[in-house]
Amino acid sequence: MYLSGYSVDMIMKELVTESIKSPTGKDKWSKRTIQRMITNEKYIGSVILGKTYTGAYPNNKQKVNMGEQEQFIMQDAHEPIISVEIFEKVQEEIKRRSNIEIVGGKDKRKSTHYSAKEREGRKD
Repeated sequence: MYLSGYSVDMIMKELVTESIKSPTGKDKWSKRTIQRMITNEKYIGSVILGKTYTGAYPNNKQKVNMGEQEQFIMQDAHEPIISVEIFEKVQEEIKRRSNIEIVGGKDKRKSTHYSAKEREGRKD
């Protein structure tokens, strides 16, 4: 649906219309759940190890790894449910639709933004 031009909100509405329950069994889907699903490498059978790490004693709380520790990708860790090609196309589309670009190492807003209305003019 995302590659066909649907926005995350439109996907949420379609899932509700089709009476497809969320992963937690609810009738309503959250935007964040859809966003996580279209960016999660687990759907292509891969696992990223080291997304979090535990600090040294006495501050041994779990922290999100923002580059402080090395991360590893384990491919073919389990059976994929979508192809790598589709996953990569979705990631490219996410970047294309994003209103933020990195210029000179800094985030900058583009002067335009994606609209699902563009979808109506597309030929798939």
